[in-house]
Amino acid sequence: MQENKKINVLLFDNASFGCINNLQMSQGVDSLCTESRFREGDNPIRKGEFMNIDYAMCARGYGFASYTAKTMAELEEAILDAKKQTKSTLIDIKVLPKTMTDGYGGWWNVGVSDMPYTKTGHSALEERLQKLLEARLY
Repeated sequence: MQENKKINVLLFDNASFGCINNLQMSQGVDSLCTESRFREGDNPIRKGEFMNIDYAMCARGYGFASYTAKTMAELEEAILDAKKQTKSTLIDIKVLPKTMTDGYGGWWNVGVSDMPYTKTGHSALEERLQKLLEARLY
């Protein structure tokens, strides 16, 4: 907006940092503040209901033309209208909580505990050690 350059932003709202959350969980670590959830009681980990953040409203506050899409029809309509706009747009696409894209074939070398105490942690360590054997050395 500050540069007066028009861009169209597609924001996939999965109620969390889904990629990071799923990565945490796959490494044997419980969800650690990577989900947009309400806190329940004095529990330090937020396990309440997912928050419903209105990113379209936030974008309007910055001067964007914005849309919320909960269906394919709403998304198609928003894209068509966004193309007509002369200022930047944001389309807040509501997808299922914790969902993310898949199938890109990559592997993230993320440290895991060398002394895991959970079954998931043991599996993550075994997978990491195997993947390190297969990784290209630079």
